[in-house]
Amino acid sequence: MSFLRPDLADLPAYRRPPEPPTGLRLHMNEAGSDWPAEAREALLARLRTLPFNLYPERQEELTERLRKRVGAPEGGLLLGPSSGALLDLVAMAGLSFGDTVAIPDPGFSLYPMLVRRNGGQVRKVPQGTGFPLEPWFEALDCRQIWLTLPNNPTGAWVSPEALEPLLAAAAARPTPPLVVMDEAYAEFAPATHRLAVDRYPNVVLLRTFSKALASASWRLGYLLGDPALVSKLATLQLPYSIPAASLEALDVALDFAPAFEPAVRALPERRDRLAASLATALPAHRAAPSAGNFIHVTPDPSDALEAEGIKVRRLPGTGAARLTIGTEPDTARVAATLGAALPKPAPRPRRRLLVLDIDGVLIDADRSFLEAVARTLAELRPALPWSDDSYRAFKRLGGYNNDFRLAAGALALAEVHGDVDLRPVIEAANGRGFPELDAQMEALEPAAQIVVQKHYADTIRLERPLVGLAELQATGWELAVLTGRPPEELDLAWKVLGFSLPAVCDAAPHLRKPEPSGLLQLADAFRAEEVVFAGDTVDDARCLRAAAELKPEVAWRFAAIGPDRSRFAAAEDVQTETLCDLLPTLTQELP
Repeated sequence: MSFLRPDLADLPAYRRPPEPPTGLRLHMNEAGSDWPAEAREALLARLRTLPFNLYPERQEELTERLRKRVGAPEGGLLLGPSSGALLDLVAMAGLSFGDTVAIPDPGFSLYPMLVRRNGGQVRKVPQGTGFPLEPWFEALDCRQIWLTLPNNPTGAWVSPEALEPLLAAAAARPTPPLVVMDEAYAEFAPATHRLAVDRYPNVVLLRTFSKALASASWRLGYLLGDPALVSKLATLQLPYSIPAASLEALDVALDFAPAFEPAVRALPERRDRLAASLATALPAHRAAPSAGNFIHVTPDPSDALEAEGIKVRRLPGTGAARLTIGTEPDTARVAATLGAALPKPAPRPRRRLLVLDIDGVLIDADRSFLEAVARTLAELRPALPWSDDSYRAFKRLGGYNNDFRLAAGALALAEVHGDVDLRPVIEAANGRGFPELDAQMEALEPAAQIVVQKHYADTIRLERPLVGLAELQATGWELAVLTGRPPEELDLAWKVLGFSLPAVCDAAPHLRKPEPSGLLQLADAFRAEEVVFAGDTVDDARCLRAAAELKPEVAWRFAAIGPDRSRFAAAEDVQTETLCDLLPTLTQELP
């Protein structure tokens, strides 16, 4: 008599292919080096005083720390005991018996077991050693779509721009599938898909600490998604499922994040050197293009490597093997064993990102917004005296980068003080703002937004671009936008400019400056090591400084632009009258 579900009777266990008992471990996609010494000592010091008799109580605290660091909204991040465990939770919560899940083929060997154990059926999407997207469009009728980018075991990857049509098509379906983006190897790719999460409520993203933070032993991962979905998943997670020691390890690893960064940044260049050396010395062998911390090699070189004490992952039935990229000496040993020579490391250019505000930086929109807000207040509160000086006083105060909120703020102040000149009232706030009126402003903002947008449809004709795309591209920096405009006004900005860039806009409260979420997301999406944010308001400056505190491994600089720059610039900031004045400085900094 069986006490298990009949459909699980033939479900095979997760097992690795046969491997030698000892040898250099290049078969598990682990980090090539252990923790930096100072981080390891800091963790050991904590573990010596950790009470073993108590349940772990720090998951909520560390979830909040991580949420802020990655720029997620409240309730938008779930910490778990490995990204695999979180994927299992997604399958358990989202699949009814017989639902279909599309997975890449080849793909992570754990996927079929996770689908089947939760009552689902697997639809394999053929990928070869690349990641063609056409077959995925045919799988959008599935309940869930699991995309592994970079893919395991091939390392294949597609850019956010290339993936966008698939995500849009999935979201447009009458019943959209849940798109699960498994980014276990994101830190080794040219870019990440971080920006997709806030734009598509049917997208969740999985990350692990096993690779980039060299923490495979601690079994930790996290999930990002729409808070409404993540909160439901959180209710299904078993309490106390992350051991106290793992939580302490995460806390310490985040404290020492800059110490882990050099090893992660050096790996892609080493990976590509190994692939190139094998192609040169062994024309019969092929390393597929990889964006992971490994390469996929055909024909299978496992016998030769194992004979020299090097363990790699055999891929039975494919005639191929997966080789993890280890340290520089380990990688040189692999190359030599296969009859190649690993070239010396080349100087690696830093990943530099120039983030641009739109209004006052890319576009002269001053008159347009001044006029739209003035018309709005004249319509909603005709007796209220209003001037450009009052508008600018709000901007200098901070917290009013969004003109819907600014108009709502003026209306709320008028309800308290009457129809008087508000400029002295605003200036008397002296940077403190009006927290006592937050609830009133929030209530007034939807109506203010409707009227501001109505008038802005006419005043947009007053706007003009301040720079061209060619001038920006000549700097050699990667380019992105962080703006206080809502999505529909961002689209209008592209029409004024005549070009578009990757952007984060004011589409949700956590993305509204001075909150740093937008900058943190852009730094993640571009894998940036250095970020310059060019802005023209105190909220822009506060946004940059908050991001720098949360992610210190990135080099952050603020470029204060415009006539008011001396009011909000710090001594260490770059200051220029216009963006065009800044661009030559950035060009000169390139190696």
